[in-house]
Amino acid sequence: MQTYSLVPSRNLIAAERAMLKHAVPLKVLSTFGSQKEQPLNKTDTVVFRRALPIDASATTYAPEVTAANYVLAEATTPPAKTINYQDVTCTLQNYGVLMKLSSKTADLYEDDVPGDMQKIVSEHMTTLEEQIAYGVVRGGTNVFYANSTARSSVNTAVSLNKLRAVTRGLENARSMRVTQRLSSSVNFGTEAVRACWLVFAHTDCAHDIQSIPGFKDVVDYGSSASPVHEREIGAVGEYRFVLSPEFRPYSAAGAANGGANTFLTAGGVGSGNCDIYPYIIVGEESWGQVALKGRGAIDVTYLPPKVKTHANPLGLFGYVGAQFWKTAVRLNEVWMARLECAVTAL
Repeated sequence: MQTYSLVPSRNLIAAERAMLKHAVPLKVLSTFGSQKEQPLNKTDTVVFRRALPIDASATTYAPEVTAANYVLAEATTPPAKTINYQDVTCTLQNYGVLMKLSSKTADLYEDDVPGDMQKIVSEHMTTLEEQIAYGVVRGGTNVFYANSTARSSVNTAVSLNKLRAVTRGLENARSMRVTQRLSSSVNFGTEAVRACWLVFAHTDCAHDIQSIPGFKDVVDYGSSASPVHEREIGAVGEYRFVLSPEFRPYSAAGAANGGANTFLTAGGVGSGNCDIYPYIIVGEESWGQVALKGRGAIDVTYLPPKVKTHANPLGLFGYVGAQFWKTAVRLNEVWMARLECAVTAL
């Protein structure tokens, strides 16, 4: 519970202090993926369904057509095919956070504690929404490594050859480039983007990405293309890189750092094992997310201490909180991939 003495007041310590600047979370992953709304009062279970192509592979669901099987014999009706569907089921979860403050804090503290609480709660829920999406896409089973065949042996930065190896596999599985994202307006919907392979990575990866031959900074796009997101830093060919500090690495999970301490370890420069940074490469409809219709946005609630109830008859405390219903799901494992790399120490 937030009491008057929990955070020293400037009046109590007779000194000025500046409000610490918030690290404003940004929605990145949660603005992409196949977007779906679940109507109210229609259960917590959501099903994504797609029709499979004829002669679909049992593993990639890509068509594996043998032309000889479709040669028509004269005056003979060919055997009829049937349509097959694939269902991917997920369950909505309710997420929320609650903060409590005293009436003395609300009435006497010189900072706008209730207002700051509302801002912090809103930012926290935005971060939570990102982590829901990141946890799902990072958990994919289609994994590539910058070198070797296991995370524990990785000690190499990202390269264009490895990115091409990833998208070669995606292309063979008939994955399509991303062409839409969640609309930036307050309404639930999508907007078109230029077809590309989206690559999501941590902000620590910026130097290695910018060192890839052929890298083009977002400011140099000109009229040929528009950024897919404000966190996009640039492109290499058909790859568009979108970075966020929320995309956390696997700390010290790679191979031992070289004697020159070339790569980051435990977030800094040292001789320990390399930190492993996931580069998430996604195609169209490779993953999706669901919000409850009418309640997809973060809903912040403030109950002032002056509101008296049976549980609070004297109006001595109040609450700031927020909640939403959300889930994310991988729809096709082979239409997305995780490339695990070390990151160069600077």
